[in-house]
Amino acid sequence: MPKARAPEAEVRTVSDEDKKLAKDWLDKIKAAQERSKTQFAQFEVNRRLLSGKVKGNRDEKETVRANLHYANMAAMLPQVYAKDPEFAVRPTLAVGPDQMDAVKRFAKAGEAMLTTVLVKGNAGQLKKQCKKVVRSNYTTSVGWLKCAYQEDPTKDPLIENRVKDTQDNILRIETLLRDIKNPELISNHELELAKLKQSIEGLETQQEVKVAKGLVLDFVLSEDILVLDRTVRAITDYPRSSAMSHRVWMTTSQYQTRFKYLPKGAKKYSEQPGQGSQPQQTDAPNPADSLLCVHEVWDQDSNRIFYVCDGEEGFCEPPSSPDWTGERWYPFFLVAFNEIDGSFYPLSDVELTDKLVIEYNRNRDDQVRDRKACLPVNVVRKGGGLTPDDVKRIANREGSDVIMVEGVGGQPLTNDMFVGQLGKMDAAAYDTTSTRYDMERMLGGSDSSTGSITKAKTLGEAEILTAALRGRTDERRDTIEDMLNELGPYAIEIMLRKYTAQEVKAIAGPDAEWPQMSIDEIFNMVSVEVRAGSTGKPNQAQEQERWTKLLPIVNEAVAKVAELRSTGQEALAEAVIELTRETLRRFDERIDIEQFLPKKPEGEDDPAMLKQQLVAGQGQLKEVMSQLKDATTKLEKGYVQAAAQIATSADPQLGALAFGVVLGEISPDALASLPRPQPMIPAEEEPLEPTGMEAPVSQPTADTVLQ
Repeated sequence: MPKARAPEAEVRTVSDEDKKLAKDWLDKIKAAQERSKTQFAQFEVNRRLLSGKVKGNRDEKETVRANLHYANMAAMLPQVYAKDPEFAVRPTLAVGPDQMDAVKRFAKAGEAMLTTVLVKGNAGQLKKQCKKVVRSNYTTSVGWLKCAYQEDPTKDPLIENRVKDTQDNILRIETLLRDIKNPELISNHELELAKLKQSIEGLETQQEVKVAKGLVLDFVLSEDILVLDRTVRAITDYPRSSAMSHRVWMTTSQYQTRFKYLPKGAKKYSEQPGQGSQPQQTDAPNPADSLLCVHEVWDQDSNRIFYVCDGEEGFCEPPSSPDWTGERWYPFFLVAFNEIDGSFYPLSDVELTDKLVIEYNRNRDDQVRDRKACLPVNVVRKGGGLTPDDVKRIANREGSDVIMVEGVGGQPLTNDMFVGQLGKMDAAAYDTTSTRYDMERMLGGSDSSTGSITKAKTLGEAEILTAALRGRTDERRDTIEDMLNELGPYAIEIMLRKYTAQEVKAIAGPDAEWPQMSIDEIFNMVSVEVRAGSTGKPNQAQEQERWTKLLPIVNEAVAKVAELRSTGQEALAEAVIELTRETLRRFDERIDIEQFLPKKPEGEDDPAMLKQQLVAGQGQLKEVMSQLKDATTKLEKGYVQAAAQIATSADPQLGALAFGVVLGEISPDALASLPRPQPMIPAEEEPLEPTGMEAPVSQPTADTVLQ
């Protein structure tokens, strides 16, 4: 019976161009591995030493007497990274007064997003991942952190710490369905059907989010990150490398789920390299029992991501360009402490103190050996006066037993028995103070940081020693904060690209400001940095002492600012604020003085706003004066017309109307439209006959009336 044909989905065509390009990347990866082969082997040796194994001995059961490598790391870790960092987003000097309120709201929203999504988020777990980075740095000289954006499992980078959601179950079901339809790929249909049934039932319960989006932090092993640019001479210069690769180990099922096809020619490995071993190829009949080595290549020159698999032709999926990256291209962040000029990798703390740890353990082994040789010893003369029964009773004595012995009377027992020591110990020969002192100087800690006192010191001596050695710890803490200062802006840039204003307001509050502008414009307005010392081990006594000194200064500043603002002296109030802020900076204090200062009175604006309001008020005043002038002109015109009407008419009603015009109650046009009445002559009086001698009477005009 012929075998069933594989579904078309399994058929994969690779072009010659992709084959050549993928092979070129695999060759570059292999060359980078060869360049770092010796260093990677040292990484595995260091891990064995950290776990307490004897150097050079392959016996996994043999361990050193005192595992000082681990003890030193455990003492150093809380000194340099003990708590979550505090990110501060502040407006820059480029922000104008008219933009300050909006920028401050954005800064507040940015801090809330960094704290919620990056530091406290389920996928973030910044403290957990950063502590892994510090441990890796102690052991292998470098520690890598990868920050990626999660939204679509088929398009996102290869993420180890991915938050599981419904999309993962759907992809798993699609893979199982594809396998069941192809009898060539599976040997146990019942098992695959059972897996499919359970996956579908789990999906139907809807106990997980449908789509989990956000930032994801992954800790990456030191040997899984390769710098593919040969011109980079130090690992800390990786940001300028033309390309980097991230090695990811995947099962065959995971590979098929991610890349939608079953690899045919990929190299299969029995296990990941570890504990000094190299990856071993296998010909296991069951593909599920083997591992595949996939390399995620980040090419900065072309801004593309390539996926290649050892032994497989072409790319695992078509090259792509992520739409979520920040200003910097690489999502990898490095911590390196002990850099050496001219060396590609720094020096690890394990290598730095290895000989001292060996010396310490050898000293302690010799002390244990010699202590056994110095134990009390009893010697009985054979054939002497004591019989075997006498010796037995002496050896088995208890408490204040009375032992009867035979022998020659009158002779002391010491003639037949010797009690004493054959060796003597010199305590100075086993003193480890110098060894411990050398390790303290190399690692930057003191014996007080380990909870033990090697040599008694006065309080002043201990404080001087601690202050002198604290500089090394502060330098390491500063190195970690440098990495976090790169991670913070990178995370903000990703969130600005992928989070909407509604999503931000749901996290940071309804007053949150989330601008829609370019990254360059935004970061010209704000700066993102970690508050200095916020990741270190808290010193309660020191913090209380510093706060006791600063509290009077803050109280005085609050009272002074309130007094100046109440009298309108805003410029002097701002000067006091800046002086107080500089004082806090000199104390290395992370207090935001604005939160303690009294707010400006309601309705009071800054000088720039007052100037704008003054200019606007002057314009409005000119407009009102112009309107008043027009009204005065109209009033004068109406008065003249009303006076003329009064002068030419003897009608009292018409005169009243004219005065109504003067008072503004009647318009002059309405008055002019009225008919002009004729003068009334009383009926009882006869007109006089003209005699020719009377002077002519002239009618009054408007001018005469006004006069």
